Amino acid sequence: MFGYGFGISDVRVTLGDGSEVDCLQKIYPVARWVAAGFAGSVKIGFAMIDKLSKWGNAIEEPYAIVPAVLAREWPTYARKVFEHFPESERQSGSHLMLISTDPQEDNGNPSWPLSYVHIFKSPDFEPEEIKVHQIGSIGIGSAYDECREIIGEFSEGVERRVFHMQAGFGTEGGMGTSIGDDFTNLLMRTQPRHISSHLHYCWVYRGQIVIETNNRIIKGRWTISPAGHTQDQFDDRDESIDEGAVAFRMPPLATTWDELDQILKNRKLNSASAVA
Repeated sequence: MFGYGFGISDVRVTLGDGSEVDCLQKIYPVARWVAAGFAGSVKIGFAMIDKLSKWGNAIEEPYAIVPAVLAREWPTYARKVFEHFPESERQSGSHLMLISTDPQEDNGNPSWPLSYVHIFKSPDFEPEEIKVHQIGSIGIGSAYDECREIIGEFSEGVERRVFHMQAGFGTEGGMGTSIGDDFTNLLMRTQPRHISSHLHYCWVYRGQIVIETNNRIIKGRWTISPAGHTQDQFDDRDESIDEGAVAFRMPPLATTWDELDQILKNRKLNSASAVA
């Protein structure tokens, strides 16, 4: 409704020995007004992000790729990237979610461009389009019943969807933050295996991509968190945290395979077979 696509991603990586570490950024800008998140094999996921970025950056300003073209053309590239890896790595699979906005078409209001979400899954990577006001998912969280319940409440229930929409009036990106906070509260309360409570929120507009964390301050039953795009100002509040309050802050993250390998080596862990 508000002219942007929105994605949520956690930061946990699961290793071959079953250990888990919160240290991986899984969602990135890859082209003008296109962001991509990945799940499955981390090594393949980073290769997909690299390929998408090279492909997207080859389109010079002021041009931008049309989402329908992106969905049609990407599977051929994705299959080639996937097939480049040995079977031992492909066994972990590779799922991608592309969030994009149309460079020209709008949804009836010139200020609100059409936005798209497409999911691609190995080995064929055929596109699955998520309809407007629906939520799609990839990765381990897709199988977690409590996460699926939140997805169902938004995608199938009018009441919860209207609640989130109301957060978007007067606050840029507020609807996305409201949805993300539902997931944050659930994950902090239940602490499920394989899914981190530390999340990235990603807004994809026509003209900008915004990626922020779900950092917050917690004191007893109270939580202070940003609404919309206010994370930078919110992070500056650290020095004035009230006594007894706890700052929930994103840990250091890897944004490349080499960075992930080094973070895990520092912890005496093996990055082989890492899964997002």
